[in-house]
Amino acid sequence: MLKRTVRLESDPLNKWEYHVLKEVEVIQREMVDEMIEIILNEGLPTTRKSLHERFYSYYRSKYPSLPSRVIEGAYVVAGRIVKSFRKKRKKGLTKKDRPEYKKVVIVYPNKINWKFNRVSVSVLTHRGWVEIPLRVTKQLLKYLYGGWKVSQELKLRLVGRKASVWLTFEKEMEVTTKDGNYLSIDVNENNVTVAVFEGFRLKEIRRYETNLGKIVIDYSVRREEVTRGKSTKDELIKKKLRRLRERERKLDILRKTVKRIADLAKSLNAKVIVGKFSLRAKERMEENKNAEFRHRIHQWSVVKFVELLKAQPVDVEEVSEAYTSSVNPFNGNRLKKGIQIVEKVVKVFNPYLMTCTAHEGRGIRVVKLTARYLDSRDVLLERDSIAPLNLIKKVDGRVVVFPSTSPNELRVSVYDPSRGVPVAELEVIKSKDKLRHG
Repeated sequence: MLKRTVRLESDPLNKWEYHVLKEVEVIQREMVDEMIEIILNEGLPTTRKSLHERFYSYYRSKYPSLPSRVIEGAYVVAGRIVKSFRKKRKKGLTKKDRPEYKKVVIVYPNKINWKFNRVSVSVLTHRGWVEIPLRVTKQLLKYLYGGWKVSQELKLRLVGRKASVWLTFEKEMEVTTKDGNYLSIDVNENNVTVAVFEGFRLKEIRRYETNLGKIVIDYSVRREEVTRGKSTKDELIKKKLRRLRERERKLDILRKTVKRIADLAKSLNAKVIVGKFSLRAKERMEENKNAEFRHRIHQWSVVKFVELLKAQPVDVEEVSEAYTSSVNPFNGNRLKKGIQIVEKVVKVFNPYLMTCTAHEGRGIRVVKLTARYLDSRDVLLERDSIAPLNLIKKVDGRVVVFPSTSPNELRVSVYDPSRGVPVAELEVIKSKDKLRHG
């Protein structure tokens, strides 16, 4: 079952509609705050059945005119907040005694008290039905006429005199995988490396240049220039910072990269293997680092990448990344991680000739790549290609690492995720003598 959430903005609400929804928002906030306090004090489980037995009758008698689904939505929200808080507290990720409910979201958990007619959403309140006219977007039309169905849950939030509405669409998708076909993925700071296996044999290695690490550094410098000697509370400074659009740009690159990988997996009926990366692991990486490096690690988008990948109609399995970057995948020997040789590669190509589409024809483009090699006794191994080859060994030992040709001719094709075309080629295994003599 695939799920996609669409955020829609309403037209300005009239005075009566706004005040009715504002009253529901105030009541819902009070209920959620009370429920959170009771759940924590009494140590209640966060299952919907337990919360219903504890809260429904009490709040139904306290607010007799309030629709039942608003009460149900309140304890659903409270349960989710407490469940998330308990997980963070167990992992030592929070020092607070209780969670805070800041951004109020009105939740209708099923369609009994709300309706959707493609151009508006109607919700039942304590003062009757309120219709919220929606601004139709291309994204909404895509799901409405693409075989998707609206799910049971509705979320809405008041933003000024307008309302933000979240609709979730569902679609049944059957995912089939072919035995021996795998995509093994390693997410790095500036690239995503994919090892493609077909019929238990290594077919190719692809590297998608995301440059997210460089983007984080550039935006950090730009924000420092904008805020130098000025308060971030100043409205003009806030406006300038919003215009930077760092998050939108990073998400765009991630989505394009995920789409390329998902299309490749679907064409091969391949199972996708990706390293398991937790927030706790990210925190451990940030320890004893300087401020700039901590910022880069904190902004690392690997968790978001895996989240986007799991939302695609492909079979995804997470595997521990332990020792995948420190072991030679061909003979199992430990690599000398302290010895790293960096090779700068500059490639020039014409996008028009490569893609044969006029809108891509923007003349000559220069691509600058960095290849890092680790010492493995007699040869050097390209660092970013090591982990995908080791990850696949943890899943299926039958996978043949070498292609039919000599392993010394193994290459990694570097792709531009925006265009989906190869822009360069790097050697995975490089002779020390060859590197020394250029």
